[in-house]
Amino acid sequence: VMDAERAERAVRAHPLSQDAASIRYGTAGFRDLAERLDGVVFRTGILAAIRSRICGQVVGIMITASHNPERDNGVKIVDPSGEMLAADWEPLATECACAPDLSHLNDFALRLLADVNETQHGQVLIGWDTRS
Repeated sequence: VMDAERAERAVRAHPLSQDAASIRYGTAGFRDLAERLDGVVFRTGILAAIRSRICGQVVGIMITASHNPERDNGVKIVDPSGEMLAADWEPLATECACAPDLSHLNDFALRLLADVNETQHGQVLIGWDTRS
C-alpha cells in the first residue's frame, strides 16, 4: 500500500498524453508512439498488479517494439497462464490506461479489489525486447 502523497507524485510523474483518451487495449496490447506511452505503461503496471492480486499469481507486462517501426512501441499484459490478457479484461485495461488522475485510479482499484483479501499481494514480472 502506498501513501497518498507518494501515489500522487507517481501519477504526476507519468502523465497521460493528450492522445491517450483514444488508446484502446486489443490483442496486441496498447500500441502507440513511444512519446505517448509513458502514462499508459505506468497505468498498465497498476492493472497488472490488480490482476495479480485477484488471480493470486504472477502477471507479466511485456514492453515490445521489435517488429514495429522505430518510433512505434507497445505494452501488453501476460496472464498467469502465459497467454494474452483475458478478453473480458481488455475494457478494464482501457479504462485504467485512460484514468486521468489518482482519484480515478483509486476508485478503479477499489472497485476491482473490493472482494480481495487485503493481505493478498500482487507480483508483476516485467519483460522487454530490444532492437539491437
